[in-house]
This record gives sequence, structure tokens and C-alpha cells, in this order.
Amino acid sequence: MLDRFLLEALGPGDAVQFLFENGFDGVDKAHTLIRRMHFTDASVTDTEPADALICGDEEAAYGDQAYYTHARHARLKQAGIKDRLMHRPNKHHPLTPRQKQHNRLISKVRAAVERPFAVFKQCYGMRRLRFFNLATNRTQCVLAGCGYNLQRAAAVLFPVRKPG
Repeated sequence: MLDRFLLEALGPGDAVQFLFENGFDGVDKAHTLIRRMHFTDASVTDTEPADALICGDEEAAYGDQAYYTHARHARLKQAGIKDRLMHRPNKHHPLTPRQKQHNRLISKVRAAVERPFAVFKQCYGMRRLRFFNLATNRTQCVLAGCGYNLQRAAAVLFPVRKPG
């Protein structure tokens, strides 16, 4: 799924993208396991790395209005990936009621994949990155992603069963 926090959500044959400031993650939709991470410096706009984040094994690519372009739509269609990017209006072409409904449905899926970022910020104290160079910040984020995946994998493999 593509978003201001770029995460790839969903698993193989079922993946999505999201954007993490200038770091990009891939996340499994069913278990919210991070599949991959990618980082750029602050001079790169959010939409530039979007095409590079599409692996090809995704079922669908989700993203907010900033990521929708006709060229990206055509590339996704050619690759057999469902285009779930939110439509954006412009002053000459307002959104139709169908496009507005499409955007509302997509936002529900995108919201569910924001979980890793909430954990990074709330549990790992990563509201702000502490270092001033890309390599060190990349290392910190990758280690946080590994910790998050270990925690999620344990929860998936050994679910807590409620007595009763």
C-alpha cells in the first residue's frame, strides 16, 4: 500500500504498499508482518520510490491520492495487480460518486495496515529518528522492524487462547 507511511501490506500474491516518512516498508496484510523496508533521504518525494516497491507478487496495490497517476495505473494493470490507489480530483474533473465510494472502501483497508507504525511510535519511541545520517537511521528502523516481526510472529504462531 502506498501512503504517507509506505508499507507493503499483504503477503505473497496478496501484497500492498505504504510509505514511512522516507522509509518504505512491506507488510503482510493478514498478520501485519513487515516484508521489506526501503529508505531514501529527505530530498526524495513520497511518490518517487512507489513503483520500485511493487514486487510483482501483490494481489493489489493500495495508496492515497498522491500516488495515483495514469501511468502507474497502466503499469499495475499490465502486471496483473489490482489498482487500489485512491482517485484524486482536480479543478477540471471532480470525483464522481462512484470514485468517492471507491476511496472510502480503500481507506478502511489502508487504515488496518498502519499498525506497525503505531507500534514503532508508541512502543519503540520512534516518533522522531535520533540520528542525522541515513545509514544509522536505516539500521535503527531495520532493527525495530526485526523486533516487530519477532513479536508478531510469536503472536501468530502461539496465539493466547482465552479460557472457556
